[in-house]
Amino acid sequence: MQSKMASVMPRSHGGDGAEDPPPPSGFGRGQHVEDLVPAKRTRGKAKNKGLRHAIALNKGRVSLPFDTEVTYLPIGIPNDWFTREVGRYMFGHFAFDKSSYNYVSDAEKNAMEVHLRRRFNFTEIEKHPKCRQLMDGLNAVYMKRYRSRKAKAKEEFLANGGETDVARARANIPKGMSEENWNKTVDYFLTKEHKDRSRANKSNRQKQLYANRGGSSTYSSFCFKKDKTRLEAFKNGHTLKDGRFASELEEQKYEELQAEFESQSEPNIEDEFGEGSSSQVNEVQVFEKVFGARRGHYIGMGRKPSLSRFAPPSCVGPHEKEQTPPALTLTEDFLDGLFENESFLERLSKFMNSKKASKNGNEDNMDEDQE
Repeated sequence: MQSKMASVMPRSHGGDGAEDPPPPSGFGRGQHVEDLVPAKRTRGKAKNKGLRHAIALNKGRVSLPFDTEVTYLPIGIPNDWFTREVGRYMFGHFAFDKSSYNYVSDAEKNAMEVHLRRRFNFTEIEKHPKCRQLMDGLNAVYMKRYRSRKAKAKEEFLANGGETDVARARANIPKGMSEENWNKTVDYFLTKEHKDRSRANKSNRQKQLYANRGGSSTYSSFCFKKDKTRLEAFKNGHTLKDGRFASELEEQKYEELQAEFESQSEPNIEDEFGEGSSSQVNEVQVFEKVFGARRGHYIGMGRKPSLSRFAPPSCVGPHEKEQTPPALTLTEDFLDGLFENESFLERLSKFMNSKKASKNGNEDNMDEDQE
């Protein structure tokens, strides 16, 4: 399982099953994020500083390993850095005035990608045979991070007066966010659309039976970091600190999963189950047999990949490489500065909107995203 999950990362990058899989070259297995920062730093700052240190050691961009078996999400410590960098950029450059990341302007999305490409190796992803699935996984990270940063902004709004004192809320601009973006965000929080959606999402969360309590890591990332099976990841995500399951239902489902895996596995040469036994068990089928099938995700495993609305033209198949014209060469410093220029972004956004308005028959068929 692990060899497939890390297929984007070359073997020299640390190998599968490492406790803390390193980025490419120069970042040894024994070096942990905690070793790279002073004590008493927040978790987010530690990850971001770890990214800068890794880039310096590597003398270039960091590779992202992926779960190429089930979710196609980035995994491991590099993913922690990636997720943190996405969140930092969004909070510093976006207004959270949309119901979903899907509706953020193309200009803003492109500017963020330019920023990320300077730090992470997108070229490896674009050359991968499953590029479209991996890019869809990155888009899922963007969507989730937009929700979480909007939730953080909402906490700031409520903590400083909320609807009862809007003037005070506007005056307390969160650190890192511009006044313009904060005012747009506050305006959105006051809309009926947002209030109705918030109530609906709160109701849906209360109905969840299998909330993952395993921390910020996804099931797949936990497997990769700790060299664990998906069954072990489920147990980690549904037990309390004292080792007890969070509910009788979750314990029951774990036992059903365990029994189903054992029934489909063949014993190893020592007539024991576990490492060395048959690896042909279809894990997705096991989880869906126990939990039932869902449209957008595998319960206990994570999201289902979807290519219906995200197929970037940058993904090129192996047979197309020689036919692809060379890209225009521009310095990264120039592009980074250009896309972080507010005036340029505004003009680019107006231009793109005018182009969209001139086209007929376009359909916005993207699903709404929960907050």
